Amino acid sequence: MHMRSGESYRQSIRDGRALYLEGERVADPTEHPLIKPSVDWVAATYDRLAAGGRNWIFEPPRSQGELQAQMTFLLEADDTAASTAGCAMLRELADAPGVHGARLTSFLDRVRSEDLRVANAVLDAGEGVRIVRRSPEGVVISGAKRHVMGASIVHELLVVPSGKVPADQSERAVAAAVGVNAKGVRIVNVTTTPRAQDARHFPLSQVRSMPDCFVVFDEVFVPWERVFLDGDTEASGRFAEVLGVWERARAAAWMAEEAELVFGLAQTIVEMNGVPNASHILDKLSHMAVWATMCRAGWEAAIDNAVKTPSGTVLPSALHVYATLAYGRNHYNEMVGYLHDVSGALVLTCPSVADYDNEATHHYMEKYLRTMKGVTGWDRMKMFHLIRDMTADHYGGWAKVVQQSIGGGLHGQRMATLRLYPKEAAKAKARLFARVDERQPQRPPTTT
Repeated sequence: MHMRSGESYRQSIRDGRALYLEGERVADPTEHPLIKPSVDWVAATYDRLAAGGRNWIFEPPRSQGELQAQMTFLLEADDTAASTAGCAMLRELADAPGVHGARLTSFLDRVRSEDLRVANAVLDAGEGVRIVRRSPEGVVISGAKRHVMGASIVHELLVVPSGKVPADQSERAVAAAVGVNAKGVRIVNVTTTPRAQDARHFPLSQVRSMPDCFVVFDEVFVPWERVFLDGDTEASGRFAEVLGVWERARAAAWMAEEAELVFGLAQTIVEMNGVPNASHILDKLSHMAVWATMCRAGWEAAIDNAVKTPSGTVLPSALHVYATLAYGRNHYNEMVGYLHDVSGALVLTCPSVADYDNEATHHYMEKYLRTMKGVTGWDRMKMFHLIRDMTADHYGGWAKVVQQSIGGGLHGQRMATLRLYPKEAAKAKARLFARVDERQPQRPPTTT
């Protein structure tokens, strides 16, 4: 396997790809001020892997311990590492009916050997991507995919149906790998990368933003060796189902991490503000502690109840993943509201780092932001900036909606939990407690 460095990755995406952002063509994604931070995030993951250690992107977990280690790695890595790991899971479909398994395996082998990154183009826009014609050399596809995270800064786009395609629309039953720089591919970017000249005011979004992309396929030719599904509607839903496993798992793992972080921010800022024992604040903190505990318990239950596929890959329990997402996101707005309430208005009005550095205002910033011995104005300022960036600004709103939408949104997460819940065991318990299965003596009919 060829291990890329961060610099090798940067060079590899300077390939003439057609990228657009805010009405302009992006000449070089590695230099554009709003895309470069995302490129640097991916490059940092490459450098980390090149330095040694197990590459969990391409090595499926074989035990609960390995699954936990993989998720820990993916939480610390950039988002394209997770989408590529999900792509690697498609080996599970190599022998599935209707799937061109040899072509799919060959593609996945190349992704691994060349250390490529893949974005999964799943959600359809309008009528979605479809085959418009075939030839002895391959197929031509047209259409669009929306919300393809990181599409502009990866090497390959994995185009798959968003679900099972109706039998009378077989032209939409297509799964294929398309190079980002392929002729006819155009990518419109939206990003939460801060526009501020001084990005220190944005401690999270300046390093963890990833472009959300609207990908257009305008008469794109795809050779047959890159086509993994061609018109088989019965097999069409399997790709998105398998790809979604890692996306949902990582989201549930992040739900546990995020809940603890939100509680940690609340507890820290009330102590810095000097009011940790106020009764109304303790009440809010107690709700947040329950929420964080339950989110962590849900994710740990997903690990503890992991299942093994026929190939030996260990997957987190889908039931507990969906339940964790549904519970955590259902209460997210309320918990963040508590965080804002206990923090105070400085979440929005705390001055910038540049104001703290300015000789004319530095003394006042430190004097009036400091609250007590051991709490500097500088540290309190940084805490407010993180709370705002994470929960009350552009990045926070984007992240909230994106995370909530995983797995079909809150309704979809709840319905999946209901579908997967062991209903028969619950019904058996109810019948046992009610004694409805015990034979009862028949009373004789009442006569008058």
